[in-house]
Amino acid sequence: MNPKILVAAAVALPVVMTGFAAAPASAAPVPTSVAAAADAKKTEKRTAAKKRSSRAAGVSMRTKGTRYSPVAAANRLESWAKRGTSGYHNQCLRLADNAYQPNGHRTSTALKQWQRAKKKGYGHAGNRKPPVGAQMFWKTSNPAGHIATYVGNGKAVTNMPGGKVKKVNWKMMNSWGKYLGWAEPYYG
Repeated sequence: MNPKILVAAAVALPVVMTGFAAAPASAAPVPTSVAAAADAKKTEKRTAAKKRSSRAAGVSMRTKGTRYSPVAAANRLESWAKRGTSGYHNQCLRLADNAYQPNGHRTSTALKQWQRAKKKGYGHAGNRKPPVGAQMFWKTSNPAGHIATYVGNGKAVTNMPGGKVKKVNWKMMNSWGKYLGWAEPYYG
């Protein structure tokens, strides 16, 4: 073998290796397989979803006069919806109240609950980004109005005509009447 080629190869090899090793320490590791790339993408999506979720939950929910927290009340309602609980015909306020088990005073209608919460600074008129456990209100053709409880991911638990408890896309209820806003549960 020609000694000049051998020397040239020996000199060139460290330069190539140095170029590879000189990548900045902050550079992200390159996935070595398709599976590793998919895992990295899934992790990135989960991290982004957590950030979105924490921003959506940025409103700190207060309650007044309730036995259950907003998350616990939402979980109770979701379990009732999964079981197909019924018996709430024209009783949306009773359903929302039962989820929280208020120690304080109940009102007679959803609209009175909304007015009381707003008066005490617990209402968020027109806001369409409720946190989990928020009580959502509509002015409907029924003078009592309507209330449902937000459970996350665009869904609320409510009573349907006939009284069955269901988890539905909350915007569907806009066809029942004008959306007023949401309130932190207030039973003072």
